[in-house]
Amino acid sequence: MRHVVFAVALIMAGWRADALAAQTLHVDCSSQVANADGSLQRPLNRLEQLNAMRLMPGTRVLFKRGMTCHGSFKPPAGSSGKPGAPIVVDAYGDLSLGRPIIAAGCSAAQSDPDQSQTEAHKTANGISPYHSLCKADDGVVRPAALHLMNSEHWEINSLELSNDGLAEAGRVGLLVQLEDFGVGHHYRINDVYVHHVRGYLQDAPGRELAYKETGGILFTVTRLLERPGSKQKKTSFDDVVIENSEIYQVDGIGVSNRSAWMCRQRGAPCGDFAPYKGNADYMKAAGTQAASDFFPSTGIAIRHNKIHNIGGDGLIVRTAVAPKVVANLLYDIWMRAPGNSAGAWAINTDDALFEYNEVYGVRHREEIEPGDGMAFDADMGTRNTRFHANYSHDNAGGMMLFCACGRDGLGNRATTEGVLVESNLSVNDGRRAIMMAGVDTALVKDNLIVAHGATPLIENADFKSPNAVELHGNQFVNTSNQGVMYRTKNKEGSYTAMVWRENSFHGYPAGTRADGKAAALVERWFAATGFRENSYKGSSPQAQ
Repeated sequence: MRHVVFAVALIMAGWRADALAAQTLHVDCSSQVANADGSLQRPLNRLEQLNAMRLMPGTRVLFKRGMTCHGSFKPPAGSSGKPGAPIVVDAYGDLSLGRPIIAAGCSAAQSDPDQSQTEAHKTANGISPYHSLCKADDGVVRPAALHLMNSEHWEINSLELSNDGLAEAGRVGLLVQLEDFGVGHHYRINDVYVHHVRGYLQDAPGRELAYKETGGILFTVTRLLERPGSKQKKTSFDDVVIENSEIYQVDGIGVSNRSAWMCRQRGAPCGDFAPYKGNADYMKAAGTQAASDFFPSTGIAIRHNKIHNIGGDGLIVRTAVAPKVVANLLYDIWMRAPGNSAGAWAINTDDALFEYNEVYGVRHREEIEPGDGMAFDADMGTRNTRFHANYSHDNAGGMMLFCACGRDGLGNRATTEGVLVESNLSVNDGRRAIMMAGVDTALVKDNLIVAHGATPLIENADFKSPNAVELHGNQFVNTSNQGVMYRTKNKEGSYTAMVWRENSFHGYPAGTRADGKAAALVERWFAATGFRENSYKGSSPQAQ
């Protein structure tokens, strides 16, 4: 009956329920006003009301500060803005009351505004179990607190999103999804706080979602409805900016983009995504032409975000050209997932830039040998990835991973080529500084690596792929004067493809002693790179 009354109210207000003219809609889920029409005086008070409207270019959706909406904000597919007239989501009301909240998960939850309750349950090392704030769960799993489907030209600001639960499920905080759409343009995520999203921590037979499709903020291109003989339209994102936001206590990943249009020769494994997952015959059929699928997203920028207490990976860019990952702060990563995870990395992507990021506290699971747990990774199918002026410290698995460590699903070895690791700082990273799991060509240049114990510089895990790296002009310092050059995972592992040129060693065999050198060199690095001026402004005390 309430839906009938609301529909009548819309008609009386001159609206059409299927497509509304551009206007400002106010949402206050604490309001008890009758005949809600979206005005400031009679705001919408249920997300179901908002989800019934196909929003038009120029529409502004304003949520009231200090209140909570339970459920999911999912406008109808086709609710799109246009160039110069995006759909804008923002907050209104008393600034002291904080962001408006959309809680997709628990019907009743504890409040933890300063994160103290959750942090009190965090372990210092090893596995740190997910801490739910749920007091009651209505049994409904909603895919996301905010879910855009086949929409473009959106700007989302100043929201708090959660999707908690008493058990793991297919949950995301903010989900933007395209399928059979073409190119979706112009997405802005700014000043959004995503927290307590209880997604999956590992894959399992029969699940619709991979665990890396759950977590904090996800931009995904799917082909779920494609069937053999009727290929969908190639689809991707263009002009995506995620900035000034915080992602906290989420499983399985912090921030990522994904695409099912990712197959190419020597790229990442094609069979990981529908429609090819579990359907190898379709992928290999001549008429499918899977090798020509690659349709990368463009214009992706992920900058000035704080990402912490993440079950699996912190930040991943996939199937993209020239994404920019700049001035993010990531810590307490790989807290729970049983499978390998790292801080910030690229896969199946060309010309990615990682710059002025700080990553620390990535954990390592000793039962996984050799295991990830490093700050950065150039993974399968990457070309010309650049890591410049980043600060990696206190990561249990080291600073850097090269991983041409699989096959493309089309019969070829995956490639990792043209990697440049330049002018970065590593301090007290564990197990090894650099992990070699396959790379075709890479230059590691002008970095400063400071170790405090018998931590090897290089570990080699042999995956039957080359480890062709040139190390040039780096400074290696071991303050214990007990530095170790190599750790070999597999006895057949080889370092013969590595070239060393004009590096300096302090505290290593055949080098000078490191006594008193580290502090001055570290300070010189901060000054030379401008890291303090260009990094996330809430970085660790040493970086500031």
